[in-house]
Amino acid sequence: MNTSSVEKKFVYLAVIFGMIIMVLTPPFQAPDENNHFKKAYVISKGNMFPEEQEGKAGFYLPEKMVQYIEEQNSKAGNLEEKYEFKDIYMMERLPAGYDNMKFYNFSTASQNPLGHCVQAMGIIIGQAFAHILAVDDPSVVYQLYFARFFNLLFYVAVIAISIRLTPILKKTFATIALMPMALFQAATVSYDPVLISLAFLATSLIFNIAFNEEVRQMELKHLILLGGIAYVFYAVKIVYLPLLFLLLIVPKEKWGDKKEILKKLGVIVMTFVIIFLIFIVLTPRLELIKDNSSVLAHEQMLYVIRHPINYLITFFYTLIHTRQFLIATTIGTFGLIDTNLYCVFLGAYLFILTLIGISEISLNDRRINLRKRLVIFVSVSAPIFGCFLAMYIYWTSTREGFGVGASEITGVQGRYFIPVMPAIFLFFTNQILQRNDKIKKRMKLLVDNSELVVIVMLCMSAIALLLRFWC
Repeated sequence: MNTSSVEKKFVYLAVIFGMIIMVLTPPFQAPDENNHFKKAYVISKGNMFPEEQEGKAGFYLPEKMVQYIEEQNSKAGNLEEKYEFKDIYMMERLPAGYDNMKFYNFSTASQNPLGHCVQAMGIIIGQAFAHILAVDDPSVVYQLYFARFFNLLFYVAVIAISIRLTPILKKTFATIALMPMALFQAATVSYDPVLISLAFLATSLIFNIAFNEEVRQMELKHLILLGGIAYVFYAVKIVYLPLLFLLLIVPKEKWGDKKEILKKLGVIVMTFVIIFLIFIVLTPRLELIKDNSSVLAHEQMLYVIRHPINYLITFFYTLIHTRQFLIATTIGTFGLIDTNLYCVFLGAYLFILTLIGISEISLNDRRINLRKRLVIFVSVSAPIFGCFLAMYIYWTSTREGFGVGASEITGVQGRYFIPVMPAIFLFFTNQILQRNDKIKKRMKLLVDNSELVVIVMLCMSAIALLLRFWC
């Protein structure tokens, strides 16, 4: 296996198919793209933090722009809704005419701006190019595609660095990052690609420190980078913070003595604290009115604390009852969560991805003791458990038909698990499979040709998008 070419192949496939997905996905036909774009747009205008009106946090946005966004978003679930190229073409090229501004409260208004800076940079570059391209008063569609394109570029660049950096599971990293769902997210406006790519980067960095024999000690740059990633997780989606427990698999000799350990942990913590304090100073304090959803979330939290066994039963019931939806939204669900790949492709990709991961880690021949396996299990399972808990408290409690003490968790999608997926396969490291020469040969054949599986799945995804939205 030529590992030096893995990141190159990833870049080629990610850029080509990412661009195809970006073009085939109509405006605002991706999960929460409407609210993510609004946040990126106001950041591009220099408005990093929300203001308050009538007890609600929000921003001033062009009224016509918001009307178009919400009109597109209202098409969720209508599989008969089709698009024509000429409509989107004209919408992109015609002057926007955004004169009237109105105050809007939306779900990402109070979100830390770090999650949307990449998309905002795309919009800024797009606005600069508007002068060169003679696009006067650029429309929302024009700016949307620049935001999507920069999201894709950031995702591809960071994942490629991660693949180059990790000494193990290179093909597995690439196969997961090229999953239709992951690439669909990367080619639309969302903070998920930022979180996925940074999680891959953190995982690969820890793997490099732990398993690369050329790395003798943790370096200052490693610690600062991990501290920065930790803050992004905290600020954007805190459930991913436990992924950094993977640091506990780093051998003791690379940590140094007790004083060195404290110094190194101190650098990570100090990096986190400095960024935290910067945002505390910059973020304005708003006097917001607590709405009914906040009250329900508090009640739901108390319910979980008082009835932990009942919650665990609810958690496992939801895992089993919604497993088909979770698998679909991990591997390939497009549009506004209303267009799944055929089950045969979902099942095949899940099965082959598992084989690729287990085969590659077996060929890598890494020994992991029981304590480190426990660390890996906690690092992976804690974010997954956290996703369910967060959605149970903040989402399920407010949904009609569910509410406080509901017997099922709603709102969890499989795409939330993608950031932790590379670390899962480290748990299955073994020396047993490669002892058999025939099995070892077949494992190597599968890993070396994993790109073929990826290409087939991405072709099927492009066809699905084409049939869903355009034919």
